Amino acid sequence: MNDKSQHYLIPFSVLTGLLLSLIFYLAGFLIFAETTLKVILILGTIPLFYRMFKDIFAGHYGVDVIAITAILASFFLKQYLAGAVILLMLSGGEGLEIYALQRARRELTALLSHLPSLAHLKTSGNLKDIPASELKPGDVFVVKPGEVVPADGLVVLGTGNVDESAITGEPLPSQKRPGRQIYSGSVSQDGALEIKAIRTSKESTYEKIIQLVKQASESRAPVVRLADRYSVWFTAVTFLLAAAAWQLAHDPIRLLAVLVVATPCPLILATPIAIMSGVSRSASRGIIVKSGGALEKLAEVRAFIFDKTGTLTLGTPEVSEVKAFESAFKNDKILELAASLDQLSAHILARSLRILAGKKNVKLEYPTDFEETFGDGVMGKINGQKYIFGKLAFLQNQGVVFNEQRIFEHGEIQKQGKIAVYLGSGNLLLGAIIFSDVVRPEIKTLFAEMKTMGLDKIVMLTGDKKNVADIIAGQLGLTDIHAECLPADKVNEVREHKKEFGSVCMVGDGVNDAPALAVADVSIAIGGHGSTASSESADIVITKDDLSRVGMALKIAKRTIRIAKQSILIGIGVSIILMIIAALGYIQPIYGALLQELLDVAVILNALRVNFEKA
Repeated sequence: MNDKSQHYLIPFSVLTGLLLSLIFYLAGFLIFAETTLKVILILGTIPLFYRMFKDIFAGHYGVDVIAITAILASFFLKQYLAGAVILLMLSGGEGLEIYALQRARRELTALLSHLPSLAHLKTSGNLKDIPASELKPGDVFVVKPGEVVPADGLVVLGTGNVDESAITGEPLPSQKRPGRQIYSGSVSQDGALEIKAIRTSKESTYEKIIQLVKQASESRAPVVRLADRYSVWFTAVTFLLAAAAWQLAHDPIRLLAVLVVATPCPLILATPIAIMSGVSRSASRGIIVKSGGALEKLAEVRAFIFDKTGTLTLGTPEVSEVKAFESAFKNDKILELAASLDQLSAHILARSLRILAGKKNVKLEYPTDFEETFGDGVMGKINGQKYIFGKLAFLQNQGVVFNEQRIFEHGEIQKQGKIAVYLGSGNLLLGAIIFSDVVRPEIKTLFAEMKTMGLDKIVMLTGDKKNVADIIAGQLGLTDIHAECLPADKVNEVREHKKEFGSVCMVGDGVNDAPALAVADVSIAIGGHGSTASSESADIVITKDDLSRVGMALKIAKRTIRIAKQSILIGIGVSIILMIIAALGYIQPIYGALLQELLDVAVILNALRVNFEKA
């Protein structure tokens, strides 16, 4: 029998025994009624004893010692009904914990139901079903409507809406067409898609998320250990009040009543339920929390440190301006020619250019005699005319003439941290496409929200030149910025801010951010681009490329820890009040047990509130 089924079996058996005892009592068989209560007390307490001693030998001392003591006292004082109710309360509370944690984890376990197992591999025009684990980068596979995408890839043929909610937490479907990236674990809704794998199934986004989820579900939160530390003095107070009750009346029943109302199920159960509810709540928003302890640390953070590129900015240069230098060519024509040439390029700037052309519904011509000098530029013919598109030096080497004004403007563009790519034909410079790393549109709202949550400082780190960093910082209203940072410099900055503020959170997305993420008190990785060392080093991973989820994670963390601490204080406070009343002789053991049962339900419902409040 596994532990979970045992948690359900004991309260079910105790409840059955109580009902049977009641039947015997009503039928007048008092001896049978009493014997039934004795049997369920003995049989039900043995496994609890075993678990308690196992925990003690493992170095884990908890407040369930009080509950066991109360059950033993009930047995020896022949208060069998009170003892049975305590046993039902303790074992039923543990069963309720299992149920509540399973309910709280449902968003996490829902991820596993989307785990793809098969892939339709396209070979010589035919489809062959193979295990998803056998897919390799470069393989082309087909996903039919209603099926799960087995590996990260790029759409090469077909269009359709895809449900990415299991990956990103975004409820609205995402439209996919050729050239767009698609994540494993997402579901094709209304179209067949041909996809070229860019990672193996095991290296894909969904598999990594599942591994993070497993880490989260197996973690034990420090707040639970904090509740156990309260148990040391709470147990001492309990036995002192029990001794006081004995001194007042020398009545063992009154002493028992104190032990009964001290049974601290709320303290045992409420905190892990609150923590796991917070982890579950986060998962449903596309935020994977690796441990409950990360939520506690995030709630206490006083300063946030953000990497710039890919975190505060989109990380992928986008077209910020199109310039035509000849009157015969308008801006739209420059975009058409440049995007047509770049159709066959694998460069990251070519992808951004094609996306803009698609948004503007620009009709592209297929280039002939295409040549690419990787990292420098491309050449090809469009409608029989040869064009060149690339870096300034590349065009100059092909005979395109740049006057002094264009060269001066090129230098100014570089000072702003932007990239200029030029279009020419023959010796004529036709125009330019300007690319820049764009600030995320959600940043200003995020920073405003964070300041209302009591943060003392927001810091920006970047490897860029200071003049570029200053431009971005000015757009965001930041004053604490550190430019030209190598990975080691970022680590040092995190350590310095920890000294100043006590607790800091680092947010980043790249491999060079991983060391800084590892040394921060709590770290968040933006994993929307599929991740590497940063996701491994971080305590929390945002699965959608949306920085507003950082603010959402902070809200959930603060609410979760607030409710967890509420549950601890309610459990302790109400129990102490009831102990004092019981010590004065106003509560009988059986009624004390029922009062504690009601307190259990109230505090556990309070802990579950994390799952239902809006974030």
